[in-house]
Amino acid sequence: MIGQLPIHGGQLRQIAERFGIPLPKLIDFSSNINPEGPPPAVIPALRASLEDPATLGCYPDMDQLELKQSIARYAGVSPANVVVANGFVPLLDAALRALRIRHCLLPVPAFVEYRPALIRAETKITPHPLTPELNFAYHIDNILESMLAGKHDAGEHDAILLANPQNPSGVSCNPQALLQLVARAAEQNITVLLDEAFIDYIASDSLSLFVEQFQNLIVFRSVTKFHGIPGLRVAYAAAASEVARSIADNLPPWPVTTLAARAVVAALDDSPYADRTRLLNQERRAKMRSELEELAIHSYNSAANFLLFRLPFDGVSSRVDPAEFWQRMIAGHCLVLRNCDNYEGLGAGHFRAAVRNESDNRILVRAMRQTLADCRAGSAKTR
Repeated sequence: MIGQLPIHGGQLRQIAERFGIPLPKLIDFSSNINPEGPPPAVIPALRASLEDPATLGCYPDMDQLELKQSIARYAGVSPANVVVANGFVPLLDAALRALRIRHCLLPVPAFVEYRPALIRAETKITPHPLTPELNFAYHIDNILESMLAGKHDAGEHDAILLANPQNPSGVSCNPQALLQLVARAAEQNITVLLDEAFIDYIASDSLSLFVEQFQNLIVFRSVTKFHGIPGLRVAYAAAASEVARSIADNLPPWPVTTLAARAVVAALDDSPYADRTRLLNQERRAKMRSELEELAIHSYNSAANFLLFRLPFDGVSSRVDPAEFWQRMIAGHCLVLRNCDNYEGLGAGHFRAAVRNESDNRILVRAMRQTLADCRAGSAKTR
């Protein structure tokens, strides 16, 4: 029995305890964090902050002015457009409260925290299924048809929740097509909630620049995944200034610590780090995808720092059991993949692997080759 799956990636303590493996031995492919670690300036900035007693002895700046100015420069918006919090979920919760969203169209599969947030806000949810045959891509005409069809229902749509690149597939959507959707949604007073947690890997595709032009657009972005500092918990939303103020009013005071704010300011100032990260990820992702294809494993065309893949299906007699495969990868090789069985609208046998450094990626591919062979051998013995 596989037991209850972790809700998120990166839950290594629980997995170490379940499988009786020392925590340091596990290699984590389940969380999508920059394998290069933080930008070089981050650690010195934190050390300098800790040497100043006022850092821990004073409350953080409630307006987080320096942090917002840094984010605004990075995202190409005004500080008045920026709302910060200790993660994406608090920002989404605050936006749903501020706008009193009643009925949301939700393409699935999608990030597992979307539905709980909508439920907390007592928002009606209409799923819009995406298909593996179409690479889980957003087809704007189909989404528009579903979105506008809801206008004729008693509980008409007043929002749609999207992600670019999409989670869990990593597939990206053309920004011009997304802008077309935003414009059509604006005509119907429909808010577009756009999660850009992984947009830094294709930064020019961000819609942050358009939040003042489209008052119905709210863009959510992460700082810590791309910059390798998820333990500091910082995310931001970009929205029209009035909307941004309303979202901020629905957040608790001091949503970001002083240390986290200073680390993010240091990270965002390092543009060579960002350029190098994009190049390394593109090369490593392409190589990993090619090697998975050699194992007859189909992966989707990700633009992010992870690959969603489906285990091969060779017929009933040699089918690889997903639960057995996931457990063998941990117990036999100390490698933790993201088992995607708990993603709504995603069929069994899908896994997600972070793109790590070249050495770790080679270890992963070798382990997958061996584990697939072991699973098939075990299946043959039971026939």
